Amino acid sequence: MVPRLISSVVAILLVAAGPVSGAEVQRRTVHLGDYAFRPATIAVVVGQPVELTLINDDRLTPHNLTLDAAEAGLHLAVDVGGGKEAVVRFTPSATGNFPFACTKKLLFFKSHRDHGMVGELVVGAAP
Repeated sequence: MVPRLISSVVAILLVAAGPVSGAEVQRRTVHLGDYAFRPATIAVVVGQPVELTLINDDRLTPHNLTLDAAEAGLHLAVDVGGGKEAVVRFTPSATGNFPFACTKKLLFFKSHRDHGMVGELVVGAAP
């Protein structure tokens, strides 16, 4: 009876403490607007979850963050309407520097990328 009671108490304590995880979520905020990402460089650590909050500072103009890096397991295409925000979560699987851009374009005008709306995700090794 005592071993059963002890295992029940241990199980209750584990549930109350929440999930155990060795990987801390890396939270970053990026502002989009005026044909720029701020900051333009986002540094994170490989193998740890990332949560990006994207805030569109332009009231009317939609933007996006597009990043395609198969070698790191990253395929991001996140639209953010004018004056809105969006959250994207991912876990990079390889180190390296991975370019991203806003691919929005109005009719036959230059794309936002062509206006210089580009950035870089820098994925480093774990300390």
